[in-house]
Order: sequence, then C-alpha cells, then structure tokens
Amino acid sequence: MDRNLAAQVAQSSVIDLDGRFVRHVSPKVRTLAGSTAGGRWGLANTYPVLYLGRPIESVLAEAYRHLVDGVEGMAAELVGPRTIFDVEVKVTQILDLRDHDTLQRVGLDEAALRNAHGPCQRVGQAAHQLGLHGILAPAATELGETLALFERHLPEAEIPAIAGEGRWETLPPDPRSEEQRVRQGNVADSGLNDSR
Repeated sequence: MDRNLAAQVAQSSVIDLDGRFVRHVSPKVRTLAGSTAGGRWGLANTYPVLYLGRPIESVLAEAYRHLVDGVEGMAAELVGPRTIFDVEVKVTQILDLRDHDTLQRVGLDEAALRNAHGPCQRVGQAAHQLGLHGILAPAATELGETLALFERHLPEAEIPAIAGEGRWETLPPDPRSEEQRVRQGNVADSGLNDSR
C-alpha cells in the first residue's frame, strides 16, 4: 500500500451514513452480497465490495453502463428483467469523497470517477486496509452517488437490509443526456461533433 495515499485517506472526511440506497440485480439474486469480481473501489479477487447507489436514475444509468454500453449488438430491449432492491443503510466509518477538495487530497478528480478504475481502486485499497467500512462518492453516471461497502468490515448491526423490492421487466429509458454518455465514453458516434 502507498503510505502517502494511506496518510491522505486517513486525514480525509469520514462520516456516519443513514439513508436509503438502491441496487439492481438479476432476478436470481435474493440477498445483498458483495462481490470480489473487482470494480471501481475494489481489485478483483481481494475483498468483497457491495455497491449501492442513489437516486434510482443513477442506478438505472449504471445498469446501462454495465449491461448495454460497449457490448456489441446489445440494446436495452435485449436486457432481461432486473430486480430492484430498496436498501436501508446505517453505517459508520465511511470515507466521504463527495467534496472536490477531498477527492484531490486522495489523488482523484471527477474524471477519475468515470474512467479506468486503477486510481479509484488504489484509494479503495487504502481505505479498506485502514479498516474503513466503505466509500461514498459521486457516481460515474454523474447522476447521483455510489456507496461501496467493504462487507468484511461491517459489524453485524451495520449490515444493510432490504427494505423493499421492485422489478424492471425491461430497462426503462436511459436517464443520461447524450452529452453525459459521450463524456462517459459510451457513445461511438454521438453526433455532437457533426458539422451538418
């Protein structure tokens, strides 16, 4: 672990968080569980991270980013049903990266939240090794927030609970603007630079 980064993370804003978040999953999934597959805040095959988001529009945009964007031949109408969990969260020791100054302190900026995962994974690794319970950051979708919980660090009283459940039979319309999709690198030919 980079000791300088760990020191910056240790000096950053750590909060308690109480609220509602959302998660979309395959209908086969019946519980909340972190994954070691790797993602923005965790390296593959290391520690499980449970990703939640808010508001629902941000979670929907994430569904597009992971299930449609960049998948050749994929369209929203081809995505199967998704279960939507409404999740009650009451956790402590969360690294709060919503503030621009805090992002800079740990070596990130808004672009890093949308691009390659490496810089964010390093921050996630430092936060995890410091024993923090998770990270709250602006979502890559630019539409809300992402909460990444380090499942193994959560005391039993802080394990999130499913408060409600819904279902998308098909993905609702993408809530991102064309400009956001372009910034996120998800539109091959946006037409924004079209000279017509």
